[in-house]
Amino acid sequence: MSGEVESIGLIELVKRMLSRRTLPHIALVALVSTGLMVLTGIDEGLAAVMFLSFSIAYLVVAFSSGSELMEKLTTLPEEKQEGGKFIRMLKSFKITTVPVLIALVLTGVLWSVLGDNSEWLVLGLGFLFIAWSIAQAVSFRSGMVEWLSNGLGDAQLNNYREKLSTTFLFIVVQTFAILIIWAGQIISSVESLSFGEAMRDGALFLVASVAVQAAIMWWTKEERELAGSEKGLSAFSFKWMVISQVFITWHGFSIYRKTVLNASPTSNLIEEGLLMAITVLFAVWGLTTHTVKDGERLVGEDAALPLGIAFGYAYAGSVAMLTTTFENITTVMVIGHTLTIITIVFLMRGTLRNRRGTSQLSQLARTISIDSEE
Repeated sequence: MSGEVESIGLIELVKRMLSRRTLPHIALVALVSTGLMVLTGIDEGLAAVMFLSFSIAYLVVAFSSGSELMEKLTTLPEEKQEGGKFIRMLKSFKITTVPVLIALVLTGVLWSVLGDNSEWLVLGLGFLFIAWSIAQAVSFRSGMVEWLSNGLGDAQLNNYREKLSTTFLFIVVQTFAILIIWAGQIISSVESLSFGEAMRDGALFLVASVAVQAAIMWWTKEERELAGSEKGLSAFSFKWMVISQVFITWHGFSIYRKTVLNASPTSNLIEEGLLMAITVLFAVWGLTTHTVKDGERLVGEDAALPLGIAFGYAYAGSVAMLTTTFENITTVMVIGHTLTIITIVFLMRGTLRNRRGTSQLSQLARTISIDSEE
């Protein structure tokens, strides 16, 4: 009988992916993606081929991660190398040689086959952005459900007070909305603003935030009431509603910031990079915690970083291709945020319903005893 595989925690996964021994791979993503973004404006076909090639190259590394040779070639040794800091940094990039060589070979092969007929690849990468935007909501939901489900405990009856719960939800979410619009107005304004002035200038966002939350509360009312009858599920429901609505508010503010506040390209880059990292992290975490036959992981822990990098190149490629289509990366980002909001809204009720069904099955299983006859 195979032993049970222990699930890796999210914090542990982050530590593994940010290990000093593999940091050059992350640095390479930033360097290559930036260069290919520039290349997209010159030859989008070649850029698309290279984005795809680097993504496939890291998929190869991910699925070869169990090999000692691959680990040796793509991971820095434990002991520090000799030389100054700058020299050590340059030498550390030798661990990226294998994926870079694979990517260059793939680029040569694909470009020789496709040549000027790479329009379908450009179009395909562009449409992939829709999948990424939806996946951002799905991966966020999966990660949060995994986290919030821990410690639900046994079912206990609960006296659910819908009005009180709804009031607290409004207070928490709208407090977050007020804080981010205040911070956003202060950062974007060239002149100092008082709190009142920031609220006045951000009134449109605050009104939209209240309207969206009111619609969500109406949309999920029945499921929240059903979940509220059980203590553990009631707590899960409240936390899920808070976190998911904060997530929606953040994306809504991102749209407002890009369209109304004219956010700087640097701040946009930082925010989108953070969102991409969160999406990839939750997606990889879901794959590494999912087990298949005989309790083996679908994806091993050592494959987490190269798999995440493969996702990252594909995401960056899809954004780059759409940028040439819309001639404005802000439009691309707004579309992405809108799709993410729509997806998470439609997932909210289903999440509560599925969690309630899982809890009921668990409670039923506890009531069944199996007596073996001698």
